[in-house]
Amino acid sequence: MRTRMAVSVVLVVVCFAAAGFGRPYEWIQTDRNVGLFNNSGEKPFAGLRVVFTSEIVPLQAIGIGTDLELLSNEAGILTFTGTVHPFGTFEIDWSLGGPRIDAAFWIDADGVEWAIDVHSPHARMRFHVPPGSDEPKAGCAPYVPIDIEFAGTWSKDPDGLSIVRYQWSWSDGVQLEGETVTRTFWVPGDYTVILTVWDAEGFSDSQTETLHIYRYRCTED
Repeated sequence: MRTRMAVSVVLVVVCFAAAGFGRPYEWIQTDRNVGLFNNSGEKPFAGLRVVFTSEIVPLQAIGIGTDLELLSNEAGILTFTGTVHPFGTFEIDWSLGGPRIDAAFWIDADGVEWAIDVHSPHARMRFHVPPGSDEPKAGCAPYVPIDIEFAGTWSKDPDGLSIVRYQWSWSDGVQLEGETVTRTFWVPGDYTVILTVWDAEGFSDSQTETLHIYRYRCTED
């Protein structure tokens, strides 16, 4: 996790967001850049500071479970003040082709800043398990072995960097590498799959999902 502090004559203590806060930042691209800052902790914050790589004109700044107002916008540093309640979300939109977010900090009531990870990639997986049944019926056939494709093509990096590694790990010990992989399942049951991705700077993120492999494939399916 990288942090950068603005120059100030006031000593500000910078802490790293504690484990358990969840993922406090999500980045989405539509017809604009969208940065979502999520307070998934158990205490409110009194402000948010977002450092861009250059000057920024936000298209929109709104929140759910937040009451923040823009205090200043100087040299690409947006400072908001107010209240961010637990599980509140604050959204900042800016134009495509605009600057990147270089650092961000929650600010608590004592002025302590908590660094938000805004550089790690976002792991996203896709897969489809065909329908089936665990109860035998007329016209049923064995479901396994079955090949299922897992794709990490929706994974992205908020810095615009390439995803350089995709690692797939299943709860039965099987591991595969690649943006898209095909796994053969031989035994019915529940499986947990973890996709971990790394960007070009070595930052990583993981997504976990559970799937069920059935015992039978029936004609009515």
